[in-house]
Amino acid sequence: MKMSKISSLSNSEGRDIMQAIIILLTFTFMARASNNMIQTTVPLIAREYFNATETEVGLISSVISISSFIATMWVNARLDSARRRILFEASTLLYFLTFIIYPFVNYIGLWLTSTAVGFLLGIIMPNVATSSSIIGRSQEMRERVIALYTFALSLSLTIGPVIESLVLRYFTLRYAFLFFSAFSAIMVILSPKLPFPVEKPGFIKFKLNSIWSKASFRTAIYNNAMYSLPFAMLTTFGGIYAIEYFHANNSLVYLLFAAFFTASFATRLYISIRPIKDVKYASLSMSILTVVGMVIMTLSPNIYVYALSLAILGIPHGLTYPLSLIIISRDSKDDERNLMNSAFSSIMTIIGILSPIALGVSAELLGLRYMTIIVEASVVFFTWLLYKSLRELNPNALLTKNTPNLTR
Repeated sequence: MKMSKISSLSNSEGRDIMQAIIILLTFTFMARASNNMIQTTVPLIAREYFNATETEVGLISSVISISSFIATMWVNARLDSARRRILFEASTLLYFLTFIIYPFVNYIGLWLTSTAVGFLLGIIMPNVATSSSIIGRSQEMRERVIALYTFALSLSLTIGPVIESLVLRYFTLRYAFLFFSAFSAIMVILSPKLPFPVEKPGFIKFKLNSIWSKASFRTAIYNNAMYSLPFAMLTTFGGIYAIEYFHANNSLVYLLFAAFFTASFATRLYISIRPIKDVKYASLSMSILTVVGMVIMTLSPNIYVYALSLAILGIPHGLTYPLSLIIISRDSKDDERNLMNSAFSSIMTIIGILSPIALGVSAELLGLRYMTIIVEASVVFFTWLLYKSLRELNPNALLTKNTPNLTR
């Protein structure tokens, strides 16, 4: 009888964990697919409908990141769990409404709506990321959920552009938002059921110096920073680049994005089945592939070679974020993990704010093709910093054991 109760409890817990994972992955898919749709479509609308310059395109992308950073650092991080939960659910509803508004905005409205979207995503996405690290009791289970979470991110970035490409065959850029409003509507339904963390708010700034002293944290930062400028260039100017140099139409642009995110998706699928064993090898290989992809893009004579460069660049995109999350997870204590993840997210947001502005100015001065040389230089610089931090990395963060393996 006693064993029966234990078995029943175990089955119940298993069902609860499975339900939490399904909710997390579904919400993640919808949030990231719709978020990426905004990031890649708003620059095209600014250019196509309002004749925005490259600098203006870069600025409007930065505005999304700036408002997201403000929401994460000065609103989300300062609220207690109960208020944060209410704000999170309200943000998903308002996020849905922006997709209804976007098709009808003028130029000023495009800026205002994009600012609002960035703020709402600054509330939504950090809580989703943290949710991925609190499901399950064991470290092994939590790392498996992290792997599944990043897998769902890639899946959404693979399928989302394909959907938009199909939509744009029959509808304009403006009305594509109405189709993606279905994604945000599902987020509204799932938001009350998403596993939600309970943490102490508002103390990131008091411990940031001690966190920066950890080689694992610096490795995670340099790892992502190395790829930040290439990714910002692709999301902000990748479509414009294809249109300007290869005369691609809007539908083909999103098929090119699909090639990029398909490579990313395949990479994350691979590392979920065959776990990374050597962080140094994975990180430096990722840097080399990024440089190779950028050089091919710069020299690409036609749309086919350009598509190849995007596919190559999709591989390091699939590695950077999960690699950083797992390094932090392995070399941190339970009571400092959320702090490290929050600080990591905030610093990455700052880089995300500056990157489109720098790229916009570079494109204005040098042209889109020569702008890629600036991006290549940034990759080399952060690879050098990454190499230095890897030499100081704690052996516990090398991912040589207890790595999530989805085949077990």
